[in-house]
Amino acid sequence: MDWLDRHQVEHGWPEVAGIDDTSLHQTALAVLALSRLRDALTALGPGLALPGGTDTSALASRVEPLIGHGLAGLLYHRRPSGAWGWRTYVDTEPSPSKTALVAAAAGNRHRHLEGGSRTRAQPQEVGGVHGRPQMLCPAQIVTEAGQWLLRNHHRWETFVEDDKDVQGTAWEHMAYALGVRGVLHAGGSPHDRRLARAWRLMNNLWDAEAGLWNEPGASGQRATVRAAYYTVTAYEEARLRIGRLSMAEADGSAAGPVAGRLEEAPPALREISLMRDGRQITMSTVEASAACAVSQRLFDLAVLLHHAPGGLAVPQIAAALHVASSSVPKYVQRLNLAVADAFGGTPVKLVVSRQVTDGGGLVSGYALAAGADRLKTGDLTPSRTPGQTN
Repeated sequence: MDWLDRHQVEHGWPEVAGIDDTSLHQTALAVLALSRLRDALTALGPGLALPGGTDTSALASRVEPLIGHGLAGLLYHRRPSGAWGWRTYVDTEPSPSKTALVAAAAGNRHRHLEGGSRTRAQPQEVGGVHGRPQMLCPAQIVTEAGQWLLRNHHRWETFVEDDKDVQGTAWEHMAYALGVRGVLHAGGSPHDRRLARAWRLMNNLWDAEAGLWNEPGASGQRATVRAAYYTVTAYEEARLRIGRLSMAEADGSAAGPVAGRLEEAPPALREISLMRDGRQITMSTVEASAACAVSQRLFDLAVLLHHAPGGLAVPQIAAALHVASSSVPKYVQRLNLAVADAFGGTPVKLVVSRQVTDGGGLVSGYALAAGADRLKTGDLTPSRTPGQTN
């Protein structure tokens, strides 16, 4: 406590004692450690005598200002995207590891304040370093960090992030584990398909002989304490998150914020191209493009809906594909899963449900997610036997 008090700088703590450059890494770790100490003191109760001539109340009165100092510095350096960079005052790429660490630090603070007074959980200033400060609630800060990590899962899901720009150090962050922990800490689901590659990597990195997890790397895998530590924190966060999700389902609140706090509106498709050759579907959103090859029946479904911009009723689709009406939702789901896989697990939908007119009334049906004016097509002459292949 005395050391942290003596060596604090304007926006937190430095990487190396004696310099003034705030380290996001060390400041986040300090806030996390101080938060755990505060929680332990709270559990022990007020006024309990401790070794060294102090007591829990006196120590707690020193801990809280240090946590506030570190968190204020972290929030000062938040970027408009909801992420944090590699370093302070340097225009670097966003850092998944730093974003995950800060989200965990801010999340610990938020959880502690949830049961406190309303004034303590009021909006806080973020992004002051960019000259465009905002006032955001703690929960929103954590949620937006988790959303950024999910949107950018391809940047961390199998990687170790080098951090050699910091003076006097050569840190390597287990981004694949930190990213998962950050997403879950922010309210994400352990079952989110965008986390699948990271879970698979961590599972494959277990070294039964060493009793630890390996670090991935081009120079060969090696079992290390830090790989084990961050992997365990990811699994532990998943265990806690699954427990909260289960309780939400049990009390009927699964549709609320506990179940889907990180769910954003699926990215809208801007353009769709259907190419008969190879049964290929090419799509683009504002941020990305992707392509996938599908079975004949799924391709015929896409072509069928392309020729009906207003959508078709379920019986009409079933008749055209020569399948039972009860099978149509199954094929729609398979097509949308293929599209989501093409976008790396992002829940992009090619086909959406829609009320359509059939026989003078409105009935359930489906349509392509993009309007006809945004469709490009190759040779879409109907196949001789539509839906012949599953």
